[in-house]
Parts: sequence; C-alpha cells; structure tokens
Amino acid sequence: MRVGIVGTSWGRMHIGAFRAAGAEVVALCGGNLEKTRGIAQREGIALATNDVAALCRDVELVVVASPDAMHRDHVKSALALGKHVLCEKPLAMTLDEANDLATTAEASGRRCAVSFPYRQLPPLTALRKWLPRVREIDVTLRSSFVTTLEGSGDFGGMSHVIDAALWLAGGDAESVAAAISGQSVSINVALRGGGVLNLVHRPTVEPGIHGTWSIAGDGFEAGFFAGYQPSLSGWRVSAPRACVEGTWRDIAPGVDPRAHQREPWAEAHVAAARAFLAGDMSRLASFREGAKVQAVIDAASRSHASGRRERTRA
Repeated sequence: MRVGIVGTSWGRMHIGAFRAAGAEVVALCGGNLEKTRGIAQREGIALATNDVAALCRDVELVVVASPDAMHRDHVKSALALGKHVLCEKPLAMTLDEANDLATTAEASGRRCAVSFPYRQLPPLTALRKWLPRVREIDVTLRSSFVTTLEGSGDFGGMSHVIDAALWLAGGDAESVAAAISGQSVSINVALRGGGVLNLVHRPTVEPGIHGTWSIAGDGFEAGFFAGYQPSLSGWRVSAPRACVEGTWRDIAPGVDPRAHQREPWAEAHVAAARAFLAGDMSRLASFREGAKVQAVIDAASRSHASGRRERTRA
C-alpha cells in the first residue's frame, strides 16, 4: 500500500513504522516546504509537498501527524479524496470536531483509526486480556515535557492516558469532575454501569515520563509502570503484576529498550501500522473511540469552569 505522511515532526515516527510494516512511503507533506524537502531527501521519499491534496493524489493511505489544530482539515481532505486515514492523537481540538470526523469516517467506508500506541504495547495487551471486571483505575503521570495545557486538544498529551484507561476498563465515560492548576490536571471519570477512573497529569523535575497505574476489581488488584526513560533512550513498561487471593504474580513480561532492537514505543507504532495495513481494526482505536476520549476532555474543561461534575456529551 502506498502511504503519504502529513507532518514532519511526529510524522517521522510513522515513516519508519509503515516501512517496517511493509508499506511504501511515497509522499511527505509539511508546512515548511524547504524542511519537508530536506527530510524527504534523507528518507528517500519521492514527493515532498506542502499541499495535502497533492499528497493524496499519489497514495492510498494518509497518516495525519500534523499539529493538533490542523487534524480536522487534513483528515477531512483525505477522506474527501477517498483515502484511508490514520490520525495522530488527539483526533481533534474539540468534541464537536471529533464527532464530525467520526461521522464522516463512518460514512466514507474507508479505514480510519486514531494512533494510541498504549494499545499496542505487549504487556498492556496481555493485561487487558487477563483483566476481570474493573472497578477502579488510578493513574499518576509525571512528565518533564509538560510546558503548557493550552494550545492542544488533550491537556498536553492526556488523551493517551484517557484512551488507555477506558480501553483497560472496557467502559464509556458517563460524567467527569476535574480540576486544572497551572500545568497539572486531575480528572475523575465515572463510567457507565459502574467503575471510576482517577487520572492525574502533572509536571516533574525528574527527566522523562513516569506513569504509575493501579487497577482494582472484586477480588484482585493489579499494576504496572510505563514511561519514557531518558537514561535508557526509550520507553519502558514493567511486567504487569496482579494480586489474587493474597498472592502477587506477573501477568506478562515487561519491555525495555534494548541494543540492536527497535525501541518499544517505536515498535508499538509498527504494530499499529501492521494492523492498519491488514485491516485488523479491532486492534486500533476507531474515530468514534477517539471522539469518546475527546468527550472526557470536553467534560473535564466544563467541570473545571463550572466547579461541578459534568456529564459527557458523546
């Protein structure tokens, strides 16, 4: 399948991922044409352009990895021209935009998915398969890369955590209470049919991304660590562990960056590319699921403004 990449920052991750998955990456689009041409030349990509329509003429599949605020326009352009679309997170800047894209995607008959790599990390896919009914998930994500919560559609990267928590819990959000303070956000999500997610994202002076996950249900608790470790030059996910009847055991092996092997976060992108190319959409987040993540962010913003718990509008 011939692939075009829109975006020259995160887009470079997708160049390697789709090539490793067996696709031809034949076109690259970026806002700065000189920069785009330079990257395309280094990567051996035939077409470099700043026109999404021109890119679409040469490809069957478009990866939208442009700045968040441009996702909606670039996705709609690709779908209007009949292309399959993989979109970087967040799907859009607002819930209305995300719902519009989900509806457009469903009507198009094209393959459409949002890139949420947590779903492709082997320790987490094994944990989700094992998990009984989840009652509560608590996550604290500490990141040295948080600079502002403004200017993105997902509180500076929180959509990854929201999607992974909803996916592991196997539920949809019903209502949200949230507080935003400076660069920190705390979100409490009540799930339909019972269950709760407590999600915290805050800056840290410790380099990297450090996520501590705790999961509980009737008769069990489980947990793992996941994050980017600068000292290891990559992502590390600990072996997920579970305690049942008073005994802890590993559910699956963890993953670490290893010499001469693809880094785990990059490997997760390859796994997503393989699934997309194969049409195995069950392994990926649909645009409708991307809109459900945006519904949590929308309700969190309204809750912070009102000082009350707000129902989701998805």
